Amino acid sequence: MEHASPGMSRLAGLLAVWLAVMAASPAGQALPPRIAAGWQAYVAAAEVRITRERGQAIPGRPDVERGEIAVEQVGTPGPAGDLEVPDAGIHHWRGTVLVPGARLDDVVSRLEQEPPDTRQEDVVTAAILEKRPGWLKVAIRVRRSLIVTAVFDTEHEVSFERHGAGRASSWSTATKIVEVADAGTPRERPKRPDEDRGLLWRWNAYWRYEQVERGVLVECESVTLSRPVPFVLRPVAGPIVGHVARESMDRTLAVFRERFRK
Repeated sequence: MEHASPGMSRLAGLLAVWLAVMAASPAGQALPPRIAAGWQAYVAAAEVRITRERGQAIPGRPDVERGEIAVEQVGTPGPAGDLEVPDAGIHHWRGTVLVPGARLDDVVSRLEQEPPDTRQEDVVTAAILEKRPGWLKVAIRVRRSLIVTAVFDTEHEVSFERHGAGRASSWSTATKIVEVADAGTPRERPKRPDEDRGLLWRWNAYWRYEQVERGVLVECESVTLSRPVPFVLRPVAGPIVGHVARESMDRTLAVFRERFRK
């Protein structure tokens, strides 16, 4: 029988302690000014590049051409290396997929008219709250399983733009994120701000769509903000956080491909 090393046992114990402390020490949704300013600075810097690329061609990738989903972690350069948000964790990921046989006009038209797909296991329910040309307000209940599982009721404003006949883009901002206590039970209720655990503070997404010979090429960037993992736990929790984020992006794009492929 194998035994964990003393170092791993100690880190596992610290991880358990952190989870207990996190549950007992809610973070609240009203971000401290230092964190809010850091988030705004990060988003502003990232959107300079994203806006510049919005009408450009999505870079080709051999793995995507072979039918794979490419997922990578993204950083946003600053004066002294990649930008960070003080006292918080930034999770910035990008994924690319080819939707075989799809037509751009059909994809964009349906995205503007239909609620988000609930076949993805992270998405519990979805509905359109408001709609006008080139703009949606949607409500999505999401389930996030990181080191702990949490359910959130979220609302997002989504904008769409066409860039000539062969390209389009959309971008969304979460305007409401509320963690749900006892989700799916008779005791279900929205948590008060002072009960929030800081697992999902902010959430932006940026999409590009391009008509290519074999279908529609799709790229998604997701940027979220949460409570940080304590430094001493990063050797254990860091890889878990990265693995879960990568899998979530992969599932999102896999469901998108199945929804629109011909």
